[in-house]
Amino acid sequence: MRDTADFWDNAAGGRRTGTAVLNKLQLGGSFAGDRLGLTGWTLHLQIFRTDGNSLSDKVGDIQTVDSIDARPVTRLFESWIEKKFGDEDRSLAFRFGLMDLNSDYDSIQTSSLFVNSSQGIAADLARSGRNGPSIYPISSLGFRISWLPSKAWTFRLAAFDGVPGDPNDPNAFVSVKLGRTDGALLIGQADYHLSDKAKIEAGVWRYSTLVPAIGAQASDRGADQGAYLSIEGPIPKLDKWSAWARVGVANGAAQQVSRYLGAGLVGQGVVAGRPEDRIGLAIARAENGNPARHTFDLRGAETSCELSYQVKVHDTVALQPDLQYVVHPSAEAQVRNALVIGLRVVLTAGYPKKAPANEATDPTVPPEGAQPTDDNGPDSGGSSGKPKTGSSS
Repeated sequence: MRDTADFWDNAAGGRRTGTAVLNKLQLGGSFAGDRLGLTGWTLHLQIFRTDGNSLSDKVGDIQTVDSIDARPVTRLFESWIEKKFGDEDRSLAFRFGLMDLNSDYDSIQTSSLFVNSSQGIAADLARSGRNGPSIYPISSLGFRISWLPSKAWTFRLAAFDGVPGDPNDPNAFVSVKLGRTDGALLIGQADYHLSDKAKIEAGVWRYSTLVPAIGAQASDRGADQGAYLSIEGPIPKLDKWSAWARVGVANGAAQQVSRYLGAGLVGQGVVAGRPEDRIGLAIARAENGNPARHTFDLRGAETSCELSYQVKVHDTVALQPDLQYVVHPSAEAQVRNALVIGLRVVLTAGYPKKAPANEATDPTVPPEGAQPTDDNGPDSGGSSGKPKTGSSS
């Protein structure tokens, strides 16, 4: 179980000032088939409940200041089954069901501290598709293959329903509707591990169904597609600090965001006597493509700067003051720069494994290459929506 409560004040700028309160309650568990003699099989389930009033409605941003910002709903978010062959060093895994794309793709461990959803999954991929990709708060059916040929490399390929959920029934508990015109989102990623704590990720994605080009005649259609590259790891000679950088490109004729740049650094234990507290500074820039800029009279880009400090009060309690400044919020033309001040409160509980409140990783999902054991059995831990193997978020 993981309960995340966020308290915000849009102190200046945006569409309008004012406060917002958001809450997300997650229940999740993984069940190891080994207990029933089904070696290598795993079943994973996750349900969440969201409540509160939207912060992005006040800010007018496209990168979503708060990663849990969503309409009030109770939803079965993940329900997948997986079969793994091999061991921790070399393995092949097949997974099918309702899946969070961001648990495997475009997921940076170091940035899991931050609240802005663009630090969980970048805006070039998050803003794609006719109803977004298969990420929080709406997932879709998918099939994934994961191959670990060695400790250094991981390769993943997946296909997801191109339109997650049912746009005509956004409050459905189980939101699955396979339409003939949905098409598929195809995505692949390669990870190269420089060390246990440093890696490079490179991914490409494309929707199989063409979409109307922005600002063009109705007959003009384009492919919603893109690619991304990221690197993360400890900063040499600064053992308490880690950093990351990420770039991405997308077809600006098919969606609003054409380019993305994100980077940041995180320090742990930098305050004397607080070895598990973390502090970080991050920046995310989503560039509007020329078709969207001309059609909707938008500025060139939206840039979000975030300063955050996470205090570990207890294994099951974390407090996180957060400050964000959004330059040129890009949901509509001429929205003023916004200053947003907030506090995140996280409460967790897990069985039989603990679910640390200061970590975003879902403890119920075994890491890539590892076979489930009895310790990875039914567990009520949860993740933040951006497992960081997650959001928006």
